[in-house]
Amino acid sequence: MLAVRGYAEAVALYGEPVERVERYQVSPESMNHWRQVTSTRKAEVVLALRRPDETFAVQTKSFYPAGVYRLMTGGIKGGENLADAVRREAWEETSQQVSIERFLATIESRFECDSEVISFTSYLFLVSTGGSELVPADESEGITDYQFVTLGELVAVADGLSSLEHDWMDWGRFRAAPHRLLVELIGGNGT
Repeated sequence: MLAVRGYAEAVALYGEPVERVERYQVSPESMNHWRQVTSTRKAEVVLALRRPDETFAVQTKSFYPAGVYRLMTGGIKGGENLADAVRREAWEETSQQVSIERFLATIESRFECDSEVISFTSYLFLVSTGGSELVPADESEGITDYQFVTLGELVAVADGLSSLEHDWMDWGRFRAAPHRLLVELIGGNGT
């Protein structure tokens, strides 16, 4: 697992995350995509933004297939502190200051094609906000809508991502994993 700046501090403040490894057999086109992504960043934060009514925010973007929503994510900048990345990404995607409740998981995704393997790490955080309207602060994100779903409905979101076809199939399987893990971790203990 890739450890970024501020990882130990995040663990001390927000709890020991579960560690998972996900393996994906992907197309040559997906490997090209991940080569490009990992040339500039090796990790991201995943935001499980829980609102006061116990729903979670998911978003869609202008270039996604119709009806596709997912948890918010964003790349960690070189040398950026992990908790700072969580707060920055939350602000960019929602215009909200968030409170970090818990460091839930570290997910190492291994994309495999032929004998090549590319690793990418996702850090899943449970965050909360006061429930104000979500509006992207960074218009370049391309966010067009938010929905608020229950923990149980996140399973349907993950199923939808996992069932994407053609050019979106590998991306959908990768994006579904944090949703399923969130349901497993939060649903199992009610935190």
